[in-house]
Amino acid sequence: MRKADVLIIGSEGAGARAAIQAHEQGAQVLMVTKGRMARSGATITAGMDIDMDSRSAKELLGLAGNPEDTPDLFFEDMVIEGKFVNNQKIVEVHVRDAPQRIKEAAEWGMKVVGILHGPGHRYPRGVYSSGGELMKALKNQVHSRRIEVLEDTMTLELLKRDGRVNGVLCLDLRKGEFFPIAAKTVILATGGGMRLFPVTTAPEELTGDGQAIAWRAGADLVDMEMVQFIPCCFITPPAWSGITFPFFMGPGVGGVDAWLLNKFGNRFMKNWDPERMERTTRDILSIAVMNEVVEGRGSPSGGVFYSLKHLPDNLIDYFPIWRNEPYLSANWEFKGFKLKGLMEEMKRGYAAEVGPACHFFMGGIRVNEQCETTVPGLYACGEVAGGTHGGNRLTGNACTQILVQGYWAGDKASKESKSAPEPSLDMDRVKSLVEEFLKPLEAKDGPQSFAMRKKIQSLAWEKVGVLRTGEYLTDALKTIDAMKTDVSQISVKAKNRHYNREWIESLQTKNLLTLIEAVARSALQREESRGAHYRRDFPKLDNDRWLKNMVIKNAENRMIVETVPIVMTSYDPLRRA
Repeated sequence: MRKADVLIIGSEGAGARAAIQAHEQGAQVLMVTKGRMARSGATITAGMDIDMDSRSAKELLGLAGNPEDTPDLFFEDMVIEGKFVNNQKIVEVHVRDAPQRIKEAAEWGMKVVGILHGPGHRYPRGVYSSGGELMKALKNQVHSRRIEVLEDTMTLELLKRDGRVNGVLCLDLRKGEFFPIAAKTVILATGGGMRLFPVTTAPEELTGDGQAIAWRAGADLVDMEMVQFIPCCFITPPAWSGITFPFFMGPGVGGVDAWLLNKFGNRFMKNWDPERMERTTRDILSIAVMNEVVEGRGSPSGGVFYSLKHLPDNLIDYFPIWRNEPYLSANWEFKGFKLKGLMEEMKRGYAAEVGPACHFFMGGIRVNEQCETTVPGLYACGEVAGGTHGGNRLTGNACTQILVQGYWAGDKASKESKSAPEPSLDMDRVKSLVEEFLKPLEAKDGPQSFAMRKKIQSLAWEKVGVLRTGEYLTDALKTIDAMKTDVSQISVKAKNRHYNREWIESLQTKNLLTLIEAVARSALQREESRGAHYRRDFPKLDNDRWLKNMVIKNAENRMIVETVPIVMTSYDPLRRA
């Protein structure tokens, strides 16, 4: 049986940074990832601006930062744009540690090409690089320390004894073989659950596995209603679905002004943010776009129109040159997509159809500022963990989060492992879990996994997505309860166990169903609109009743939603209002 002092589930930004710090503390570290390190997950896809206060960016990295900025102002902007439900202790650590963590990444080889001023930030704070650069630097550090990484390995369940997490059950996807790993401490760094929705910017791996297995192990979830959608992604042609429109790298982050128009040619953002218009935050843009669609003013394919016709042709041609993106060429090749023909049409007046895509989960596993969950021995860091961003994430803060929380999770978990008991796994529990996970292969008939996933995604988009109502959410929960039986009876046609995609899909579908229930129950409980959570039946922010967090607990495998006071340190929104 494999053993580790610190077992890390997830190999990308947060997981890799945790592994480095745990190793620095002398722990025996083992990493497990469902994909391939630096070739899967969300970090590698990032643009990327990574936030630190502007003065530190100037002093530590020599960038064109503003010396008037401070970590305290950065803290305030995060809480304000998070609509006041952030865990302020976590935010304090985030803004305090960001400069050192980003400086380390640069010293390890992450190339930095400038600094950006993103929406919601008072000063330029987005240290500009790419997810590929960050992962190259982190992977080199992991390999130089000879930390073992098990790739193509899915973690199916957390194992416990005497109330403490002490290992996991894994599936070797290549061989189709189960095996347990015993560990003194476990860190979840599995990212978000964006694949819950049919249109997303996220890679295939992000199916909410970490949130689901943590909840099943008894860990609390927090802010699960807070799901961020990015508003200007292609919705047609289908092959481009979820790809961010390249000009949207500009509006709001130092680029040119594009216009969003409904089918009548109206710039509808004047009704939502008349001062910032299209340069508002992503949550407001996504809500506004979907509102046009729902009210019958959208484009033929279910989005809105994205227009550049008001701009001079030579200014459009100049954009990819001065922007100097590592993934946007002067000839309009963008992340492997050849957009030259489209841009020529847009200069002649063609408006592209764009719409929201699920982009990020602000909510996740409930942790404190040192990434401890509510279950002993279990930690969580990065996007799988909630509390940092509250109701809305500022651009650039995702990659800061993975470095800061990765450091703290690795540091705290490794120190705890020195005094933790030797893990002793419950092998009867392992045996029963293996039997459960083999059922889809053994079933002769039943629902098909790919069809079940599409059903879940359709339900999420229509009733648990950008626009919500109490009626939608109540109906969704009834459907979810009915689907639990179907998911337990999934049958796969292919009976082999060697990298059986249909079987893997059935295992992920179980996690997606847990995830959608968590989002729907939290969203139903919060009878207001705040940040990325928008209720058409309660369209206003209500600090008197809902300045609190939604916490989902596991009560004998039933989801119970409780409200808890926000964790406040120095920023009281009621006094500052």
